[in-house]
Amino acid sequence: MSPPVAARRVDPGPVPEVVVRVLGPVDVLGASRPLARSWTLELVTYLAMHPRGATAEMWTTALWPDRVAADPTRHSTVSAARRALGRAAHGADHLPRCNGRLQLAPSVTSDWAQFAMLAATRGAGAPDAWHAALELVRGRPFDGLRGIDWTILEGFCAEIEGQVVDVALRLAQDHLAAGRGRAAELAARRALLVSPYDERLYRILLMAADRQGNPAGVETTMAELARLVASDTSETDVDDRYAASSARDLTVCVHPDTAAVYRSVSLRWRARSQGTSPDTFAC
Repeated sequence: MSPPVAARRVDPGPVPEVVVRVLGPVDVLGASRPLARSWTLELVTYLAMHPRGATAEMWTTALWPDRVAADPTRHSTVSAARRALGRAAHGADHLPRCNGRLQLAPSVTSDWAQFAMLAATRGAGAPDAWHAALELVRGRPFDGLRGIDWTILEGFCAEIEGQVVDVALRLAQDHLAAGRGRAAELAARRALLVSPYDERLYRILLMAADRQGNPAGVETTMAELARLVASDTSETDVDDRYAASSARDLTVCVHPDTAAVYRSVSLRWRARSQGTSPDTFAC
């Protein structure tokens, strides 16, 4: 996502030596060697999402929810993770040795922690911080993990989705108020990577197309929403019918707030409401 016009770049804070990225395909930046084993990557990811540490029971249940892991398996997983992460510049392990509770060193963080810090920014520089937060989003959270049950059961997926959408809405509204339709569109598109069915983001896209003087973009956005309606209602031909009709009325299929925004910005809708396009086509 390109930065908005005249935006000041904001860093996500001091750059740690190792960053576990979960806001998209999971990977680890700054590790001494690749985390080749799926168990190892999953352990490091779990610990990154639990910065205060986790007991052996917690992380083994998360990694192996359907069986009891043998001691050699647990020990080899921790050892492999420690070797892969390596040591900090001052010589200490990124995954310290401990008895009982396993916890990553302060030299390791996650892009989610960076996002949360930026999202909490308020004041004059807040929009720049929100923009920097959204740039950390690369796709569906925790994509590529062997198992994601714990990310759902512990509420991480829902929390991340909610926070990303909230930041995108705040930033997009700021851009719309300043007449920056393209920047608002980019903010909404980035959040759609995480929450593809949130109609609030589509309302932003409708308004953003209108701010850019792009009536075709308004209709394209509504057609895109029609595909979601189709996938959710098993009406596989909704989008085709929309494209074939000059007066496709999706307003009965979407949230009332979405319908209101569409009616306010759609030239097609205005023409129909004025009687110049009398045909109707409701889903």
